[in-house]
Amino acid sequence: MPLVLGLLIIAPAVAQAPWAVQPGATEVSFVARRFGMPTASGRFQQFDGVVALDFERPERSRIRIRIDTGSLQTGTPLVDAFIKGESMLDAARHPVASFVSDAVSRTGDGSLAIRGQLTIRAITRPVTATAVADGDPGAAQRGGPLAFHANAAFSRSAFNIGADVNVVDDQVEIAIKGRLSR
Repeated sequence: MPLVLGLLIIAPAVAQAPWAVQPGATEVSFVARRFGMPTASGRFQQFDGVVALDFERPERSRIRIRIDTGSLQTGTPLVDAFIKGESMLDAARHPVASFVSDAVSRTGDGSLAIRGQLTIRAITRPVTATAVADGDPGAAQRGGPLAFHANAAFSRSAFNIGADVNVVDDQVEIAIKGRLSR
């Protein structure tokens, strides 16, 4: 299911040293809805990522995230097993979901649009995420940590997830909230 993502080599053109996603200070979650009401949600316990931001020229920025699909927890073991199962994430055969950026553009002070490739179940499709700095990007540029949140959505059917499942809508929302550090 979500996202989220496979480690990419940071291009040498990126001026800033990369940040690492801090697993203890970051959360990767998803929510699926039915008629606008949340019907399934959970968090991934194991993930990693690298973010290289060029604050002056965001188009030189690169982001990659990788999620262990088997680390999903919804709070209900039966639901966990179903979502990790063959008809949904198929975590046994596809243990990693990944996101690799293609293009990053500024959309406002402290906010970015991140276009990239999301891979789930060995299927790769384009996805656009929005990211917002919750802290001071200037302090982060000088080497401090950067608090942020990011959101994206994808179509289950585009990734062959749960074709026979009709208790949730086709769109699944992914959210990442946390802190980056060097």
